[in-house]
Amino acid sequence: MPSHASVPPSRRYRFATSMKLASLSIALAVGTAAAAAENPALYPTKDCGKLTTQMDLNSCAGANLKAADAVLNKIYQRLMVRQKNKTAKERLKDLERAWISFRDRECGREVGSQEDGGSAWPMEMSNCLEEKTAARIRELIALEKCAVGIGKCSSR
Repeated sequence: MPSHASVPPSRRYRFATSMKLASLSIALAVGTAAAAAENPALYPTKDCGKLTTQMDLNSCAGANLKAADAVLNKIYQRLMVRQKNKTAKERLKDLERAWISFRDRECGREVGSQEDGGSAWPMEMSNCLEEKTAARIRELIALEKCAVGIGKCSSR
């Protein structure tokens, strides 16, 4: 077996990157299966666990985020229609804008910058955004079930 010193740095880097990618893919598959077992499907998702290239993983994660975002928007639109007046609609719009800003900043903090993230960054960012979007969908579904209105209804 060659010593560490005799292996070129570029080869050590590729090996380390491959190992990180393999670990990340396994964690993604296990995490996705665990999440599916405890939560019913809120929107149709693609199974990214069998994909092998980073480009395919990035694309799959992006498609799942897009599906989550579409459902979130539909629920938001239904809630807007249910608001009784302009003030309630403005309040809901402000809340949703604040939530989107929070989600994006929080995922930026959790995932880190794109420059530091490498080729897996788009997948990691999409997964984070999708996870937070799914949680928001659950909150809005709870609000939707509340007949009183946005200002007097708690999602808890």
